[in-house]
Amino acid sequence: MTLRLSILIGFVLAILFLFSSEAFSQAPTSASGPQTVFVFVQRASSHVKYSKPAVFHDVLDDLMGYVKQKNVAMASDEFGNRTHSEDEMPLATVQGIARDSGATYLLYALVERPVTKWIKVTVRCYDMAGQQLWQEEAASGGGLSGEHGLRVTLDRLHEQLDKRIGQAGLPLAALVAGSTQTVPQLPQ
Repeated sequence: MTLRLSILIGFVLAILFLFSSEAFSQAPTSASGPQTVFVFVQRASSHVKYSKPAVFHDVLDDLMGYVKQKNVAMASDEFGNRTHSEDEMPLATVQGIARDSGATYLLYALVERPVTKWIKVTVRCYDMAGQQLWQEEAASGGGLSGEHGLRVTLDRLHEQLDKRIGQAGLPLAALVAGSTQTVPQLPQ
């Protein structure tokens, strides 16, 4: 009876150790490597229906150029260089791509075309457990053209994101010693 109990306790402890070490190894920590962010830009169905693809690509190019210019430490999707989607893609799928890239954070930007605005861009930051850490939003419905609305929206978004540079979700590459992380190249 004692031998069976000892074997059972040993088995339970081994399973507990296995699960606890697996969970610990999946948790992002600064000791396990550099903090990076995976940036993904999604085109909402309202934008597909009421706006031009060129506007979406302007937002994509601007956001990628912004994080590069600010020296944000970025992770890249080595498998397919996926940085955006013009079709609705489930957030869980994007989070999986971010996790596979080895990122610490996901910066998920949603480009929309509300009925009363030229454009709306919502940027949400998630950790790899799927918890939303913060959100920023910019939109414009004023002006005589969508081009003016786009510029106003992107300028507002830059002002909001500037406050988050170097914090959770937008880590600086300068703080990532010896990192080879780069901004992914956009398809031409």
